[in-house]
Amino acid sequence: MAISLKLKFKDADARTISNTFNYAKATAAPADVKALMEGMIANKAIYSPEPTAIVGASFMETTETPITLP
Repeated sequence: MAISLKLKFKDADARTISNTFNYAKATAAPADVKALMEGMIANKAIYSPEPTAIVGASFMETTETPITLP
């Protein structure tokens, strides 16, 4: 199973902004994830609209099931 890291932010209008990183380290420390998110807020060149607050983060496990097409 692949592990992804989903980051959630709010912008100045209280809209949710999210970003998902595939193949994340499931062993990443919460402090490291928070530092990454704070860096993304500080680097205003990434998003439009810009994130202004951290909402949360979560690891997600995904399973891929191939479909046999006729």
